[in-house]
Formats: sequence, structure tokens, C-alpha cells
Amino acid sequence: MEYLLSHLRSTSEYLELLHSVQEDNRLPGLGLPRSARIPLMAALHGDLNRPILILTDRADHALAVFEELGFWAPSATRYLFSEPNPLFYEDAAWGNATRRERLQSLTILATYHLPFADKPKTPPIIVASARAVMTRTLPRRDFLKASKRLALGQEIQPDVLIRQWADVGYQAAEIVVEPGQFSRRGGILDIWVTADALPARLDFFGDEIDTI
Repeated sequence: MEYLLSHLRSTSEYLELLHSVQEDNRLPGLGLPRSARIPLMAALHGDLNRPILILTDRADHALAVFEELGFWAPSATRYLFSEPNPLFYEDAAWGNATRRERLQSLTILATYHLPFADKPKTPPIIVASARAVMTRTLPRRDFLKASKRLALGQEIQPDVLIRQWADVGYQAAEIVVEPGQFSRRGGILDIWVTADALPARLDFFGDEIDTI
């Protein structure tokens, strides 16, 4: 795989394409065969050092591209920006996996706009179908405004945190068992951030975060 990518990077056509992308030039369609698209994206991702969005026509094609990238770009951080399960005219709830995958993609992109967030060492590759990006979501300004950073030693009232979490859609529960929930027991707050793989526990000493 590395041999093939290095050979691709040595071609004059690739070097010309890379230069054009670095200069932010508008490019016409390349007309590449299906077998060459993912290797080309993997090479560009390694050379450009910037986030990349791969757009497909259908959800199953997005999933196939996402899995194929695991071979061609094994060190890249990949995200699948899923499309909702219900159709646009159906009044039904989205699945938990769909919400998590969409929020993971939005969260990693938000790190490039939030002054307190650490940008990823490796820029992400986000794969999405056309319907996924056409589906309306939270405006960027509102998403960034709702993003908060909590750290050891920070002083904030637990009641304030609970109100903030409830305002952005988190649900109170006796025990946190799935993403999007929070619970409180005295000076202990549990929350499962929707975009995270595991929940977190905040232990307060008064209004100060003593442990996370």
C-alpha cells in the first residue's frame, strides 16, 4: 500500500493536482475510475494536512468508502457523517448511532473554531452521503456557543451545568446508561457526551471540580 502511494505521489499529474489544491484553485471533475479515487484521497490527505470531506451519492457507498479508507489511510482519523434513518417526510426519531456519528464529525470540525480546543494532530477525513449533508442540523454558531470546556480546578455551580446540559438537549436520568444522558448524586455529576465513546464523572468540592 505504501509502495503504491509513493509511486502515485511521484507522478507529474499528482504533483500538479496537489499544487492546484494547495493554491485553492477551482478544479474540474477528474473523471477517475472508482479504484483510483480512495488511493488518491489517501495521498492527498497525507500531503495537504487539512480536513477532507468525501461526498458520495448514497449511504451504502459512504460506508464502503469509510471502510476502504481503513486500508489506504490506516493512521487517519475517519468519521462517518451519517444520514438520518427516517425519510424527510417521516415523523420519527433518529437513531442513537446516527446522532453520535453526526455529532462526532461536527465536534472534530468545531475544534478548528473553538479557541480553547486542541486541534487534532492528524486532520480528519469525513465521509458523508449527499442526503447526510443536505439534512439540516444545528447552525454552526449555535453549536460553537453550546460547546464548553470543563477542567480540574474550574469553579462552576453544578446547578448551572445541569441547566446548560438540559438546554442543549441532554436528558436527566437516575443512572447514565447511554449517550445524551446526565445524572446527579450530591456533589457528583455523571454525563455521557454524545460524541464521546465513554461517559465522564465530575466530582465537586463545593463549586470546584475536584476530579474528572
